[in-house]
Amino acid sequence: MKVKVDPDLCLGCGICEGDAPEVFSMEDGIPAKVLVDPVPQELEDSARTAAEDCPEGAILIEDEAAGASDKAITAAQESPADKQDETKQSTKEKEMRAIVDKDLCIGCGICEGIAPEVFSLAKEPYAEVIEDPIAEEHQEAAKEAAAECPELAITIEE
Repeated sequence: MKVKVDPDLCLGCGICEGDAPEVFSMEDGIPAKVLVDPVPQELEDSARTAAEDCPEGAILIEDEAAGASDKAITAAQESPADKQDETKQSTKEKEMRAIVDKDLCIGCGICEGIAPEVFSLAKEPYAEVIEDPIAEEHQEAAKEAAAECPELAITIEE
């Protein structure tokens, strides 16, 4: 498997380095640098996670084994597990909760901008969960807010 970072899309959030520090580095600034290419098999899962977690879809994966080339993996794409969860949710409402790690949160407000019904920075310098459990109509926004958090300070429990 080979990976590339699109320099026009990379924001420098560091999520890729957090997910796969053996594969990506932010040491030289924006864009993220690919440390190993091709990616060793034992690091492929963490590299794929980094690509899925990239808020801008800046990580390109070329999977030679599957015969695919330049396949962009973005947070917006759904995995088979996500599709199974949607099927389960359509038959019955799932209870969802969000947790903000106040030690990781930098108070950037991205979560509040994406899901203002769920997160607020009105009382504290870090995000607080204001809807617990999260109503079904706000669950997708809460998941998106967690995925976009540059510090990965939000955990979603289903």
